Amino acid sequence: MSQLFLVRHGQASFGAANYDQLSPLGYQQAAWLGEHFAELGIQFSRVVTGTLARQQQTAAQILETSGQHVAIETDPGFNEFDFHTLVRVYCHSSGIEVPDTHDGGRLFFQMLRKAIHAWSQDQLYARTVELTTSQAPAQPALENWSMFCDRVSNAMQALCAHEREHNVLVVSSGGAMAMALSQILDCGVETLINLNMQTRNTGIHHLFFNAKGFQLAGFNNQPHLQKQGRLHALTYT
Repeated sequence: MSQLFLVRHGQASFGAANYDQLSPLGYQQAAWLGEHFAELGIQFSRVVTGTLARQQQTAAQILETSGQHVAIETDPGFNEFDFHTLVRVYCHSSGIEVPDTHDGGRLFFQMLRKAIHAWSQDQLYARTVELTTSQAPAQPALENWSMFCDRVSNAMQALCAHEREHNVLVVSSGGAMAMALSQILDCGVETLINLNMQTRNTGIHHLFFNAKGFQLAGFNNQPHLQKQGRLHALTYT
């Protein structure tokens, strides 16, 4: 069987004008993870990311510090859902203000939980259509829930199609990774949300797979950060 190391990107620039960039700590997290893979002698035959900058930056840093030269492939199926738009649409449709992120995002992520529930019931997609066709300020397009489910499923199944008893690194994001695990474990939306919220930056989901599917062997592991002097680097954004 092949091994899949499904890794969340390093800490991004939460609260900044452009979230889709690793912070200095995010680069450091990725570098430590690369060193960890090198210490274990893990060599990757494939490296796949979504098309987001923070995902590609994480993969490049892992490869650099692990001393590996593997071309980074991209599959937009591993992109994160647009959680900023999701929260804005939910708040607009509920007649409430979007929480700021000055408190570290606590209120924002509480609102995100509610928004994901509504999204999974196809309420927010309908609301988005209403908003963009009314005289209210236009909202950015939001993919519907089934589109999100399908693109993640298709991206994971594409990995199975290339199974060759090799090690594969995929760098993705918390929401897409939670969707992938929820499909493998056949669990509901509440568990999906909990998986999403628990996944730390550069956390590793370890899976075995073949043409028949996936088996989960480890969830959200961070041996590269759970060391003296590195605990400050355990982050969620």
